[in-house]
Amino acid sequence: MNTTGVGMTCLVGVHVLLNLLLAAGCTPPDHNKPEPVTATVLSYREQEAGVQPYPLRILVNEKYLRFDDGTDGSDYMLMDRASGSICSVNHDDRSILVIPVHAAARPPPADLRLTEERQSDASAPPIAGKQPLYIRFLANGSVCYQAVVVPGLLEEVSAALAEYAIALGNRQFSEMASLPEEMRTPCLLSRHVFSPARHLRDGLPVQEWDESGYRRMLVDYRGKQIVDPSVFRLPEGYEQFQPGE
Repeated sequence: MNTTGVGMTCLVGVHVLLNLLLAAGCTPPDHNKPEPVTATVLSYREQEAGVQPYPLRILVNEKYLRFDDGTDGSDYMLMDRASGSICSVNHDDRSILVIPVHAAARPPPADLRLTEERQSDASAPPIAGKQPLYIRFLANGSVCYQAVVVPGLLEEVSAALAEYAIALGNRQFSEMASLPEEMRTPCLLSRHVFSPARHLRDGLPVQEWDESGYRRMLVDYRGKQIVDPSVFRLPEGYEQFQPGE
């Protein structure tokens, strides 16, 4: 496979993305006296194998991280950044799946070799004054996934996404005993258990993809946006439960 061509294509394609970009758990807060709430709002186009592309919105501030489909009234995932707990809200059945905090995963085993291949192109157009970087992430010599990241872009967003990825990785590690041996591939272990945030260490990904058909592309972002305080609250009267209950 001509990986150099792939990397260059991704970097050159950033100028298309640039035209779309603007240059610029779960404990509800006290809402008796609502105050203006601000957040960085990011819009993505995401795709999975066999599924048409769909919108993904991410809202981030110093307290919360929220994922939804772009509307305030949709189902959503909410992480309380202070506690690390994650809640998934489903309006249809008026339920909230609560993912509690799990103990930190152990370091990767010695036989799991994590490497990266990087490529930078000084001629590629910068994003918000930052130069993009193409990275391939490997485990035991196999390419697991790829990303175009922008070092220094929206660092608080990268930090919040890393917290979320690590929280899910810790949960996956706690359930390793139930994972069939044939599924414990180097890529799965590196990406979802032992190093789930390594694509966020060098900057915010504006594109990420793998060979399964998964792809996520940033199409817009806005910083310091005033949002409805309810987007960072849990609805009242919904049944709460934990995985396995």
